Amino acid sequence: MRVSFARVVHAEWGKLAALRSTWVVFVVAALITAGLAGVINWNVYRQPGAEVSAGTLVAQAFLGVDVISIILGVFGILLITGEYGSGLIRATFAAVPRRTPVLWAKALALTAAAIPVMVVVCAASLAVAMLFVPGGQRLGFGDLPAHALPGAAAAPVALALIGLGFGALLRHTAAAITVYVLVMLVLPALIQPALPQSVADDVLRYVPIAAAQAMYSVEGGNPFQMLGPGPAALTTAGWVLLALGAGAVVVRRRDP
Repeated sequence: MRVSFARVVHAEWGKLAALRSTWVVFVVAALITAGLAGVINWNVYRQPGAEVSAGTLVAQAFLGVDVISIILGVFGILLITGEYGSGLIRATFAAVPRRTPVLWAKALALTAAAIPVMVVVCAASLAVAMLFVPGGQRLGFGDLPAHALPGAAAAPVALALIGLGFGALLRHTAAAITVYVLVMLVLPALIQPALPQSVADDVLRYVPIAAAQAMYSVEGGNPFQMLGPGPAALTTAGWVLLALGAGAVVVRRRDP
């Protein structure tokens, strides 16, 4: 039977759907995001005179997105390093000798599974957050900028794909998670003290986590200047392509 890309995608989708951890991760993502949205907005709006604006509501509703972005990034890493660790990758590459279609198929399967889930999760988080806004100042979905919900849904998926690229590049779970955490969390924290302020602010906007956050950020919801939604989406897409491209080069050239 000829190995087509559609068959490779179907096989990778089957692997992803069969993993119990896939659905555990998605349930945890839903609980964290909606739960934090409820707790944070309850705490903010129970105080008299709390500010109500689209920017603050979106920022408070989507604080959990930052957490699940890291969780999905680690999940993306495990999606491929788990096969290297178990030896299953040898059977996979024996069935698909060109190898790189396996990585692209994993990326497509991960995206197809995660995007619908994240849209529902982020919409639910906004709905939960809106429940705690004082009645006379309550906002609806139509009062929010159009990019907020799709940007919040897409950001964690993009970071999961970067994690998948890191996993393919390094092939070792602990090493890939370490590098991922360093790039996503440690590097941004080091940029400001390590560089002149005028340079640091410009550089910081283009690091992966900041660019992903800017995809759903609304003016007034963040203390520092971020990229606009369009440039943020392009920057994030560039990081995804860079990570997956580097991973594809390694997958093609190295033995399992």
